[in-house]
Amino acid sequence: MKKILFVCCFLFIFPCFVFAETSLKIGTMPAADSILLYVGAEEKLFEKYGLHVEIVPFQSAIELGAAMRSGAIDGYFTCIINATLQHLSGTPQTIVATTSYARPDQRHFGLVVSPRKNINPLAELQGKTVAVGKDTIVDFLLTQFLTSRNLSDTYIKRQDIRSIAMRLQLLMAGQLDTALLPEPLVSTLEARGAKVLLDDTNLRLPLAVISFAKDKLTKEIYTQFRQALSDSADLINANPDRYKETLLKYKLLSKDAGNVYTMLTFAKENTPCYLPSEQELDVYFTWLYERKLISDKPLAKDILPEF
Repeated sequence: MKKILFVCCFLFIFPCFVFAETSLKIGTMPAADSILLYVGAEEKLFEKYGLHVEIVPFQSAIELGAAMRSGAIDGYFTCIINATLQHLSGTPQTIVATTSYARPDQRHFGLVVSPRKNINPLAELQGKTVAVGKDTIVDFLLTQFLTSRNLSDTYIKRQDIRSIAMRLQLLMAGQLDTALLPEPLVSTLEARGAKVLLDDTNLRLPLAVISFAKDKLTKEIYTQFRQALSDSADLINANPDRYKETLLKYKLLSKDAGNVYTMLTFAKENTPCYLPSEQELDVYFTWLYERKLISDKPLAKDILPEF
């Protein structure tokens, strides 16, 4: 993991200095909050703290998970559900940062009604169909959306469609009543006449994290990586519109959404150096346990840093 940067010797008068830089491969998905990694790399913030970070983009969570299990990457942008399942299935994980956290002033996910469907009040959702990826973060969030409004988890029928692109296509064609989707797709569809009936703005939960393989993480890397992410968040917060161009460059935001998408910012009290609390993790663990996706709930300390 160590890479020699340079050696400087001057006529044998001064001693030689060898500077070592730790190389890391971090897998990402095309999500807006992964901009923290791209800005960190472009602005050489990781190098500032002695890290060389190679960002490895993936279009499929299945491929990303496989890369993590094989050891092809050192860490990845993911959700607590995926990190927990990977951890319990033989790839020990450590969550090192939170990249998105549900808060009242910033939407990350929304339940979008097809513009071809006349479903407006929340009451009209009952019995309709929502497309989600079964046993994924959006499936989990649908439960939280409903229970936070005192509605049954069966208030709306789930339809398992893993592909976000397929959910989008079927929704716009009117072949689906609703779909649960991430930003910036939600804003894009809203601009095209779709309605958003439920979102995450009334939740107080971490939504996306960066997790490392436990055997690839040291206290030094943990500290350096988080310092770089914090600096990246500061730059984005200081000039969000400038970094909207970064979203477009790396196809984290489509061109037609550029004018309607409100650029995300990072509240420093819960991103990016925030770690999920025991209570927040237990919300996820309980959902996984009740869905019979895990046989026992892990302890929070199992997937949090021990430093």
